[in-house]
Amino acid sequence: MAHQATTADDRLITDKETAHLIGASRSWPWKLAAAGKFPKPVKLSARCTRWRLSAVREWMADPQGWQETQGEG
Repeated sequence: MAHQATTADDRLITDKETAHLIGASRSWPWKLAAAGKFPKPVKLSARCTRWRLSAVREWMADPQGWQETQGEG
């Protein structure tokens, strides 16, 4: 069974917050997500997109293995 995220851990964060967490530029999460190597962002409206903090933290725990485990389960 998947790890149960707490409410605070499952909040939505901006691309700026995401980039800060992973130590990269704001464009890097977008490039990685487009390549399937990072969690996809959640589109809230035409001009508002956010990442789930829990998904970013899962990726941070194992960046190289992340893509391989996403199709399982």
